[in-house]
Amino acid sequence: LMEGGRVQKTCCRRCCRRCCTATLVVGLFVSVSACVGLGLGWNHINAFVKSYVQSQVALTPDGPGTSQWISSSNPLYAKFTFFCVNNTEQAERGATPIVEEVGPFVYNENRTKFNLFWNQDQTVVRYSLNVTYNFNSTLTNSSLDPTKRTCSSINIPLVALVNLVHSVYNEVENSSVSIVIKDLVLGFLDEVLQEAQKYKLFETHTIDELLFGYNNSLLWFLNRTVAQLEEKIPFLHLSVDSHFSLQNRTSVQDPIQIYTGKGNSTLTGQYIMWEGQTTIGGWGSPAARMIDGTDGTIFYPGVTDNENLTLFVTQIYRSGHVSPNGTSSQQGIPVNHYVIPTDELQNTTLDQGFYSSNVPTGVLNMSCVSPLGAPIFASMPHFLNGDPDYRVNVTGISEPNETSHGSFVDVEPFTGAVVGAARRLQINVLVRNYNASLASRLFWNASGFWNVSGGWLMVPVFWATEEGNITAELANEFKNKVFGVTTGISWAVIGLIIFFGLLAVIYLLCLMPSLVSLVRGGRSRRLLINNEHERLLDGAP
Repeated sequence: LMEGGRVQKTCCRRCCRRCCTATLVVGLFVSVSACVGLGLGWNHINAFVKSYVQSQVALTPDGPGTSQWISSSNPLYAKFTFFCVNNTEQAERGATPIVEEVGPFVYNENRTKFNLFWNQDQTVVRYSLNVTYNFNSTLTNSSLDPTKRTCSSINIPLVALVNLVHSVYNEVENSSVSIVIKDLVLGFLDEVLQEAQKYKLFETHTIDELLFGYNNSLLWFLNRTVAQLEEKIPFLHLSVDSHFSLQNRTSVQDPIQIYTGKGNSTLTGQYIMWEGQTTIGGWGSPAARMIDGTDGTIFYPGVTDNENLTLFVTQIYRSGHVSPNGTSSQQGIPVNHYVIPTDELQNTTLDQGFYSSNVPTGVLNMSCVSPLGAPIFASMPHFLNGDPDYRVNVTGISEPNETSHGSFVDVEPFTGAVVGAARRLQINVLVRNYNASLASRLFWNASGFWNVSGGWLMVPVFWATEEGNITAELANEFKNKVFGVTTGISWAVIGLIIFFGLLAVIYLLCLMPSLVSLVRGGRSRRLLINNEHERLLDGAP
């Protein structure tokens, strides 16, 4: 020891300084690593948040959104606007029909799911759906009472019956059945057509009767006549309902089966079965018969703004798709905006199993899925994106536009929830001139029954809008539940980055004196070594 242990104290002091310095260096390294790791792992954190949201969106029994899916508290409205014919007598003789739009008649549309049953792993749910329409006098013009307002419209049962006779006659004539059966069927057709001559092409009813139905005397006659025919031809089984309606006031769709999205969020809401069917019979090809997509009220979480979405439209018994058309917002919720593409009802674009080659483009032939094979054609309101001839052949139909007559769906992309939508559809009836030789062979004089200039006429009946937008109250609840979680996690990560960043700065400030001392000490040692080296070179003792 020198000078009372001076060397020992200096060594201890140096050891403590080195330990502190090492600790500060390790702390600085850990803090910087944490900041960099959190920054670089942001995508992984987002993936975790997305996975969490997807698990919450799944339609499981205890899922946060399942109760709203079962019975939504968000209002849904159905609006019906009718095309009333003002020149019925002239139109029946072949003049251009003059129509007047009457409406909209607004109804509250209530949809409730019941009889819910989940499979064991909760990936599939089966249920029944009750749909009810209740007239909303507050949102309808006070002059429009559906039980009092009358409207002259195309006699759909009559057109359907004549069309059916035409089809059955051709089938019987070309079949190999016995002469006895042919005579029975031809006699039946003659009796039906004789009765049909008592009815006019246009009939007047109240809006409520046209929409939700009435007992039709022609259908009643057909029902009775069919029963008599079945007694003579035991293997013949026909069912005719004498009640005619365009829309059921209350209906039950059962059973329906869909994927819940558990385990595979991309399948959320996808149909497996609708009303006990996995395909829709009648359409002309396997692709057209597919039940594909969701019901349009929910899609899978994580939808992007560069992909089409598929949905099954129960009103027209077919699947279709909507295409992205930019972004928008609903009650402060960012959404992807989707619309029906302009080529959706073009004859040359999609599967020919949907379309009739005998009419211009822009309509969907639904006769194969309509009662009695009625020549009903669906289109967009005012024949939007359809052939101009449809509007030229009927006076009173204004030029369509996408805002008033198009359909759209607004989807919140993170959850796939639909927060706003308007689905619009028009129902039309095709009227044709039938071959006079057919009528004469059926002992029925067709001349004067109706005369359509040009050979065919597409008569519009009504167009409907089904729409709903999220309310401010539900929007705030949605934002708190969804964005609150994601925002909270994001701010937590940002907070950790800031915390470790500040910790790194503190460590760095604490290290500064040690670093300065280290640098100075290094300089002093180098100076001492250099001086000693020079002294030795000079030969100093």
